[in-house]
Amino acid sequence: MHDDQLGLDTRWVGFLLLGIVLMICGGAAVWLPSKSTVATSTVLGAVLAIAGAVTIVQTFQVKEWAGFVWQLLCGAAEVVGGLLIWLNPIKGAAAITLLVAIVLVAQGLAQLGLAFKIRPQRGWGWLGLAGLACIAISAMLVLRFPFPNVSAPGAMAGVALILAGIAYMILAVGRLKARSEPPS
Repeated sequence: MHDDQLGLDTRWVGFLLLGIVLMICGGAAVWLPSKSTVATSTVLGAVLAIAGAVTIVQTFQVKEWAGFVWQLLCGAAEVVGGLLIWLNPIKGAAAITLLVAIVLVAQGLAQLGLAFKIRPQRGWGWLGLAGLACIAISAMLVLRFPFPNVSAPGAMAGVALILAGIAYMILAVGRLKARSEPPS
């Protein structure tokens, strides 16, 4: 059965709110870590964990959705990665950089899986683009390893969260538009 026939097109507000939360967390990751070395990993870990928790909560609002498992994996990657970073804030810039790179690869792969799972829906391409951006940002972190600036991994992870937020907002708009169209 198609997702819109399951009544999921009425849940566009959840996707919109998730997009907004991801953008706010991404903005915090970009802006706050530049304030101090310890704040980099502490803030980055906290915003990733918060973003992941909100993603998981929103995922359980759309259990019937074709992208349920993949979105759940995105949230889980963010929560686990965020907690690992937050619990070890002073392990050194190199460890933080590699951990952020690993979290971004996991998040990017989950977002790509989600995008392909929901492919016929509006906005799927933006989720795919956000997944590719996560993987590209991860590659940039690894290629520039060891990173000379501790705050850069947090800022780069913030950009990935902002892109994911935009993707979810576009997905919400697509679901809203689907509500107003007659069934085919």
